[in-house]
Amino acid sequence: MFDLEPKISNRVLVVDDDAMLINEYVRCLGEDFEPDVATTTLGDLEKVLFGEDTDERGAASFEVHSRNQGEAAVEAVKLATLKGEPFAIVFLDIRMPPGMDGLEAAKQIRALDEHVNIVLVTGSLSADPDNLGKEIPPADKIFFFKKPFHAVECRQLAAALCGKWHADAALRHANEDLERRVEARTAALHKLAYYDPVTRLPNQLLLLEELQGFIQKAEKEEGDTVAVLLDIDRFSFINETMGFDAGTELLRSIANRLSRTYCEETGSDKAIVGRFGSDEFAVLMPGVDSDSGISELAEDVKQLVEEPFLINGRDLFLKASIGVAWHPVHGRDARSVFRCAEAALHRSMRSLDHAITYYHSEMRFRARHKFDLEAEFRYAIDSGQITPYYQPQQSTTSGDLTGIEALARWIRPDGTLVPPSDFVPLSEEMGISDVLFETIMNKVVSDVAAWRRQGDWDVPVSVNLSAHQLRNRDLVSLIRGILERAQVGRELINLELTETVLLEDLTIAQPVLNDLSAYGVGIHIDDFGTGYSSLSYLAQLPVQTLKIDQSFIAKLTDSDTTTRVVEAIIALGKAMGLEVVAEGVETDQQYAVLRRLGCDVVQGYFIARPMPADQLLIWSNGYVDTQSIKHGSTVIDIDKVRK
Repeated sequence: MFDLEPKISNRVLVVDDDAMLINEYVRCLGEDFEPDVATTTLGDLEKVLFGEDTDERGAASFEVHSRNQGEAAVEAVKLATLKGEPFAIVFLDIRMPPGMDGLEAAKQIRALDEHVNIVLVTGSLSADPDNLGKEIPPADKIFFFKKPFHAVECRQLAAALCGKWHADAALRHANEDLERRVEARTAALHKLAYYDPVTRLPNQLLLLEELQGFIQKAEKEEGDTVAVLLDIDRFSFINETMGFDAGTELLRSIANRLSRTYCEETGSDKAIVGRFGSDEFAVLMPGVDSDSGISELAEDVKQLVEEPFLINGRDLFLKASIGVAWHPVHGRDARSVFRCAEAALHRSMRSLDHAITYYHSEMRFRARHKFDLEAEFRYAIDSGQITPYYQPQQSTTSGDLTGIEALARWIRPDGTLVPPSDFVPLSEEMGISDVLFETIMNKVVSDVAAWRRQGDWDVPVSVNLSAHQLRNRDLVSLIRGILERAQVGRELINLELTETVLLEDLTIAQPVLNDLSAYGVGIHIDDFGTGYSSLSYLAQLPVQTLKIDQSFIAKLTDSDTTTRVVEAIIALGKAMGLEVVAEGVETDQQYAVLRRLGCDVVQGYFIARPMPADQLLIWSNGYVDTQSIKHGSTVIDIDKVRK
């Protein structure tokens, strides 16, 4: 059989003005060259260097080309390089009159091919070998060969240098392949680091860099650089109800719509759209030249996102919160502008109508105040600054003290009070509402135990529950443990939760409330009338008391409609066998109307303000009954109820 695979030859260029010497090169590098017995190691060397590129005798295959002048040699190297068939070695005679000498030819050849091995052939050492590596670098590819030479020496040198040339080429190819792999991996890592894998939009890191680039350019040109952040309201609800895949598809649809509008239609160098967070997107727009342009951009973004999306065959109508900040008004660097845009976005998310919010300096003050308050709040819980104040509840029929509500108060060491509206929501955001509840619960039970030791105390105290506590599976065991340690009966503790909290997730609330009721604590619904679809839930829950929201009581004597609403709530409560409490009672007129409508219990400043535990005990001991309040009577002894 014939070997159809061609042998890889070693291309050699010999350059000499002596034709006889060229013939000698051709003879000693030819396939028919036979070394004598003393040089049989040459064949072994060639087998090691070239392996399969030798014939059956172990002889290397050389492809010899020749030129008789330096200029012709340079042209030959140039042509070979262009054709992709470079020479492995160039043998150059140093002296080739009358044309270019070997040294000059070597310099030009090196400029054409940086990898070829150049062998300068000379009968003397007039050239300085030490300087050749500097004049014709690199030093490991420039050599001297002295004439006259033995044919075996020539072939041995050619074999060694061709082997070196192939090894260098293999190493270069390996390095190039490694570089390609590194570049590909670097590009992949860059994509992972700077692009969101779901939407393929720039992520927060790249958005920061892009915004910084816009800002640097804007410092030299006119026009503001605007950052618009938007949050998709109730995105988690979509994930929960329609599934994760639907949520992913929605995110991609939002990304595509924003990109088409602000990147493709206005030019890729005009705007940047990115995914700033899980359900947050950013639109960066440079060169906005007016306040009206800023507001128009924000309104367009909001309108664009709130147009319906078709997901899984259904139209989804979204609500988006929008926060806006811009350079240079809100900062001269990307982080400052984004920080302001985030503050505005969070304000928009907290507003009822999710209106577009433009950053202003008051937000920074509030954010700083909140940050300081968080650190102070943790210490306040640990140091006992959080304590319950107690507000009495009075029966409208007998005038007796029928209950007390415990209200959390934060009293600083200097005596100032932090309102609950500041620190109760803060505890939810910080994830320590359980700690706050346990702190208040322990103190309430401790105070009740102390009151019992000082007298025959049998008035129950109500403690407020948040939505977070309803998700605590250990709530019943926690309350049981606190009561048992203080040896306080469960009948002396009621738990209040607002109607809004209750309706957030009835499937979670109902089993917890059933367990609490079975244990023996009372369940009260606070702020009744402010929620929705409330009536259908009341029959399912173990509730003993409804508390009418104080917003109704405030308008009780001013509006006939409000009076009828309150009357309806009282009638509903009685029809269901529930006690009805009116909170926020501040005037004798309100008291009289509530008593006439049949409300069971009242609570508010008209009866007493919230007070510390020691003052409550004094107040209750001085609470003297009179006969001024009677069934059907509208006469109220104000001194008595305020005493």
